[in-house]
Amino acid sequence: MNRPEVLAPAGSWDTLRAAVFAGADAVYFGGQSFNARRRADNFDDESIGDAVSFLHARGAKAYITFNTILFQEELEKALAFLKHLCAIGADALIVQDMGLLRLIRQAAPQMPVHASTQMAVHNIEGVRTLVSLGASRVVLARELSEQEMAGILFSLHKEAEMTGNLVPEIEVFVHGAHCMSMSGQCYFSALLGGRSGNRGLCAQVCRLPFSAPGGTGHDLSLKDLSLAEQVPLLAQMGVSSLKIEGRMKRPEYVDASVRVFSAAARGEVIPQEQMNFLRDVFSRNGFTQGYFQGKRGKQMFGSRSHEDVLASGRAVSAWHGADKEQPRIPVELSFSLHVGEPVFLQAKDQDGNEARATGPCPEVAKHHATEKEVVAEHLQKTGGTPFYIQACKVEMDKGMALPVRVLNALRRDALSGLLELRSRPHSISYTQPQIPRGRMRETEKTVRVRLYSAKQLTANCFQGIERIYLPLHCFIRPDDALLKAIENKWPLGVELPRACFGSTEQLKPALQSAWKLGARHALCGNIGQFSLAQSLGFVLHGDYALNCANTASALEYTQIGAVDEVLSFETSLIRAQKMGGAKMGMLAYGRLPLMLTRNCPLKNGEGCSSCAGVLTDRMGVQFPVRCGAAGDCVEILGDRPLWMFDRLSEMWQTGLSFLQLYFTIETPDEVARVVQAFHEGRPCTEKFTRGLYTRGVQ
Repeated sequence: MNRPEVLAPAGSWDTLRAAVFAGADAVYFGGQSFNARRRADNFDDESIGDAVSFLHARGAKAYITFNTILFQEELEKALAFLKHLCAIGADALIVQDMGLLRLIRQAAPQMPVHASTQMAVHNIEGVRTLVSLGASRVVLARELSEQEMAGILFSLHKEAEMTGNLVPEIEVFVHGAHCMSMSGQCYFSALLGGRSGNRGLCAQVCRLPFSAPGGTGHDLSLKDLSLAEQVPLLAQMGVSSLKIEGRMKRPEYVDASVRVFSAAARGEVIPQEQMNFLRDVFSRNGFTQGYFQGKRGKQMFGSRSHEDVLASGRAVSAWHGADKEQPRIPVELSFSLHVGEPVFLQAKDQDGNEARATGPCPEVAKHHATEKEVVAEHLQKTGGTPFYIQACKVEMDKGMALPVRVLNALRRDALSGLLELRSRPHSISYTQPQIPRGRMRETEKTVRVRLYSAKQLTANCFQGIERIYLPLHCFIRPDDALLKAIENKWPLGVELPRACFGSTEQLKPALQSAWKLGARHALCGNIGQFSLAQSLGFVLHGDYALNCANTASALEYTQIGAVDEVLSFETSLIRAQKMGGAKMGMLAYGRLPLMLTRNCPLKNGEGCSSCAGVLTDRMGVQFPVRCGAAGDCVEILGDRPLWMFDRLSEMWQTGLSFLQLYFTIETPDEVARVVQAFHEGRPCTEKFTRGLYTRGVQ
């Protein structure tokens, strides 16, 4: 039966040691930059090499988190870091940015790349696309159910059988914090305080008080995930790696979680006392399996209570985890003692490393000769090392004497030499690639509109608009407004839902309907959408949710079919001006989506009957909540719209090819007024935001 890898987090040396000593098969950790937990202690360039060596010496793999979006001016520094990681022999890089994926493929094609959960991969098509671009492993979104996850893995194994190719590795989060938003799709922290979750500085806005009508007051906070009892099922599915969240957590948490999941991966039943201890070390009102079991709703919500804090204090005080080396590397010893020859000991591991130690020539015994059993007994004493003796071959002449201290010294020297050999880096070849640069191509400046509903078409204000996108569901049962727009030959396009769990094949009938109604352009906000829309003949356009923020990323999306890109709205105008090589645009208006979540926060209160509601923060600010356009997810929108109409000249000066107006909750009359204000370049007379276009993000 498949035994999945247990993958542990580390944000410091203490947690890294705790992970290894508890039995982790691999550890993931980051450098000082370019990782999604920049507030952890992390590792500088020297210590990250030491950490890789430490892990390799003990038979564990080292995965480096390189999982933030990158801006154009950071690519050179990112490549320098990549070169260093190749030199120290990291086992894999966990990557979010598509531009970085492209550059790794060019610079170090032998370096394994794991597609981060920040890429929001939640269907088989997304996995296939990333594998085709060079990813050896894909980390699936936490929001997938058991059936959806099993369907993805079944498809991968079936395709591998048909083609003879290797099955791509699939990694699944099994324990730790649940973000309210799908990873890579949360912009709340960035827009409220300039600290971007896509840049490793999430301020954990979802743990702050937000109230739904009739809710608890913490209606964006989910309980922690724990799938310990589901490990046999995950192994049976073919999951390659069980990932534990928590690079900001203490060593006690890492130790406790690794022990539980290592035992589960071995097929052992976890005692309830051990699960209780794991809960006490850290949880938010207990654990949930809601997404995996398909049971979303109130039971998934929970916040960190005073009782949780007290339980953690007691658990940490009672913790007696491993603080020293544990035997995990099998070694074969060969000992030789012959008359007139220096005593000799060889230690060999399963990887073919061999270390030798020699001592003095033995003497003829005057009283008591050294026996084979005594030699074997002392050579077996490997305490304080990561080794255990799998086999011990002893060859010796009779009647010879050798002091025990010599035996102990031989063992120490041989094992120390073996540890040093295992610590040596196995470098990966690196060739400096050319960083794609250049100013955007200045083409005809056009304007596009994204509407939330077909009713907004009645605004009848779209003269001069290059394209009007409508959510896919509008084309399933077209209403009178849409039919009239089709009759008038308005330039309609279709926006694919950002969330489509399991497989996008379920979207095929609706897309075919949109095609029959005249739509020829598809706006794609997730990498899993490209292949289906392209196969049906649509012209593909990348949306803001792809988090494109550098030229290499834009070129990578172009390679898989996008004719242009809406840049991430975390990209400032100054940074956008540095990009080039592809046709790009930016949002110029709209209530920006702050979160994409599969568990509606309104369900922690009274719920809703109209797919609409609001969340209220501690300052009384209200954030609209809407569903429908994003598939089986809801979106939490900004409390005020982005407005750039009085600064359009600055936007066009960046070299953009088009601007896009993003409508959500506006009435048709409001849509008409906004479009008119755009054409006239008017300033906003109500509350608005410049987003991150002027202040940027950290």
